[in-house]
Amino acid sequence: MKEDIIKRIEVSLGGNALPKIDPNTQQPVTADAVSIDDAAVPAILAGLYKKTRSEEGATELIEKKGNSIFEILFGDQQNNVAKSVAGYAGVSEADALTEMQDVADVSREYVVNDLKHNTPTLLMDFFTAQRTHILTHLPAALNVGELLNDSTIDDQTNKMEGPMSGLMHGIEKLFSSSK
Repeated sequence: MKEDIIKRIEVSLGGNALPKIDPNTQQPVTADAVSIDDAAVPAILAGLYKKTRSEEGATELIEKKGNSIFEILFGDQQNNVAKSVAGYAGVSEADALTEMQDVADVSREYVVNDLKHNTPTLLMDFFTAQRTHILTHLPAALNVGELLNDSTIDDQTNKMEGPMSGLMHGIEKLFSSSK
């Protein structure tokens, strides 16, 4: 499970690196202009992480019966998430929604079909291992944690890196495993 889903999705979307978020300023560490993917990719991946916190949610993602992945992830918060991404990236809500649906489809396809994480337990374990990779790229300004009713997603301590933070994230993975 050494795969970093952020890097894989970057490649799928054209290779542009997503900036990490500075835990102190809650801003991207680079001065580059913000792209729609800088907001859409981590928001979708945070939604995938949150959905895989239960076996029922992971099963729903694997089976994908009738609904778009974006709808499965965010339910009645779809428009609010799209509005948040659009505002952050400076694009229309329609553009944000289209891009987020594309990112959601690519992400699900990659995890379930390419990596063969096609059982609820495998999917849950994968996203537990990916949590730190995802949250270090998630801008707090998107308020995805609030929209998903999980304040730990927006917590700046989740974006910290280094020897002590790495140790703490390792301990966190042990206690938040799906088993």
